[in-house]
Amino acid sequence: MNEISRFRDVDVSESRRFQTCALANLPEYRTGELRTANYDAPIVREYGEAIKNKLDGLQRERDVAEELEKKYPEEKGYTIISEVYLRDKDGNIVKDPVTGEARRIDFVVVKDGKVVDSIEVTSKTADKTSQIAKETRIRESGGNYIRDYDGNLIRIPDNVCTRIERRE
Repeated sequence: MNEISRFRDVDVSESRRFQTCALANLPEYRTGELRTANYDAPIVREYGEAIKNKLDGLQRERDVAEELEKKYPEEKGYTIISEVYLRDKDGNIVKDPVTGEARRIDFVVVKDGKVVDSIEVTSKTADKTSQIAKETRIRESGGNYIRDYDGNLIRIPDNVCTRIERRE
């Protein structure tokens, strides 16, 4: 079949088979009152919820960042690094051997070249079990380093575990 013959008009005899689909049997379809909004409503609702969830998440992260800045002030030698990947001793991003995904931690606090805190920010209801399991596997696979803003590799000590900060 050549490219042009794939694109052709459906003649009247073939159009009958399309009239048997469930959509064609809806009264709204037969009367011409089928509106796109009827079918877009669930998508818009889900899209709207997704945006609200993202905005809420960003607000939670801003709130936690402000609190961390007070708890770990820059003038006392602390650096708060956000959205940091777990890396190996050579600086390569390490992927989970099970999922094949990397892990990015929301906030890591560094002082004097040492990680002192690791924070994951989330909602009150989000299940973080699989994410923490992924992080554990990555750490066991050698992903015990991060890069600071200057590009330096910093080892995460074994006694520093990512804590979950739950917010509304």
